[in-house]
Amino acid sequence: MSFDINRDLDIILITYNRINKLKEIVSDMLNYNSPIKNCCIKFLDNCSTDGTSKFLEELEKKYKNITHIRHKMNIGGNANIVRAFEYVSKKYFWILCDDDRLDFTYWEHIREALESNKYDLIQVYSDAKVTYGETQKNKLAKLILEIVFLPGAIYKSRNIINDVLYNSYINIYAYIPHMSLISKIVNDKKDIYFCPYDKNIVIQNSSEKGYSRGIKKYIHPFVKYMDLSIGFILSLQLFDDKKLRSKCLDIIRGYNGVSFQGYILNDLPYYWIRAGMYDNILPIYNICNDSQRKSFIELLFYIRNLIKTRESFKINNFHILYIYKINEESIFSFIGFSKTYYYETFLKNEVKSLFRVIKCNRYIRFTFLFFINLTIKIN
Repeated sequence: MSFDINRDLDIILITYNRINKLKEIVSDMLNYNSPIKNCCIKFLDNCSTDGTSKFLEELEKKYKNITHIRHKMNIGGNANIVRAFEYVSKKYFWILCDDDRLDFTYWEHIREALESNKYDLIQVYSDAKVTYGETQKNKLAKLILEIVFLPGAIYKSRNIINDVLYNSYINIYAYIPHMSLISKIVNDKKDIYFCPYDKNIVIQNSSEKGYSRGIKKYIHPFVKYMDLSIGFILSLQLFDDKKLRSKCLDIIRGYNGVSFQGYILNDLPYYWIRAGMYDNILPIYNICNDSQRKSFIELLFYIRNLIKTRESFKINNFHILYIYKINEESIFSFIGFSKTYYYETFLKNEVKSLFRVIKCNRYIRFTFLFFINLTIKIN
């Protein structure tokens, strides 16, 4: 039977309290030239409180192909991804987020991929900043990093099996539940369509971070002290091919900065050890080079000793050039020193520089002569 987009493609959009951004992507989805406007569209509303629910209720009344599903409680954005898996009913499915935009200018090549019935994964977003060679394994490693971005791929529904769903629930804590689905397709050597970086369908927008938005307190340490890049590293254990995992590690190391010190001296290992989460340590150790591994091991011994003796201590590190990226922040420091203080219940990191630049989504901050600061707001 030939492919019929209205019959064979599920569109599932997860949303929570972003009504203005939601209206923008809904406009893209229902525009007169949108190829998905008549598909089965489900909105998974994570118990929104900003008018989103009312907007979606009105949309459901107006369009027969739209279903609004409001959760009784906020289950967290990552759990909402897995919940979307449970609502899949068509041959293919595409999970969208409420803070991105769609551009169907180059949809023709996606339509051809869908109609071929050949591919189990069809990439619709490629990051031009991620470059890593042209061999098949290099392309695959690049793709794995790119489609951590949830709307970045359309999937064939037959891959949602019991094991995938189970592993997706487990991997919620690593921020990438859908890595279970991606790894199954890769491990089974299913056919994948690679999207050219200049023919993206999804436009990734920046917004406040955190798939646990709406959750105020009582957060499990597994999630509270997790970072998306660390979650990516941990999730790579789902892939069978060790060489592929290694290439993915090379990409994420380069993508996040030159020195990678942000991961060695941040506070995550401290809280992991306090919580007994030792399985998170080895993947971080594996991603370090030899000198970083030495520093990391020294840090672990310091932390372990702290927990045993319940005493505070500090580490001083002098640097000439210090470059790294961690979470939203990119940091460049020329001639300075860093102080890392470890106390019984918390960790504090300080960097003093002759000249330093910190850039994030909201501001650029300059430091001169160690103590003179200038902040320029971006948004």
